[in-house]
Amino acid sequence: MPFGRFEFRGTGGSYFWLCIWTTVLTTLTLGLFYPWAECAVQKWKAKNTYIENKQLVFKGTGGGLFGTWLLIIILCIITLGIYIPWGFCRLERWKTNNLYFAGHGDNENF
Repeated sequence: MPFGRFEFRGTGGSYFWLCIWTTVLTTLTLGLFYPWAECAVQKWKAKNTYIENKQLVFKGTGGGLFGTWLLIIILCIITLGIYIPWGFCRLERWKTNNLYFAGHGDNENF
């Protein structure tokens, strides 16, 4: 039997602009901006996601992701791509570990 109500309130227009500016900055920095871009996307997703009318919040930072992301890139290069599934799981684990239910004062606007 289903339990819980999940709701997503994001709009295509806000996601479009998020994709534009994160792609431009990631391209201009030759990929170095990727951890910050990924965090911006995760914050947008969390801000627009509700579970039982409780908003989510993503508290990860680009600086916090940078080391993990760099390690994943290096291990993928060393193993000629074999590490990709493990790297994907490591990245997903990092994202999940930085996802919370929003509390008082967590309503971030960007």
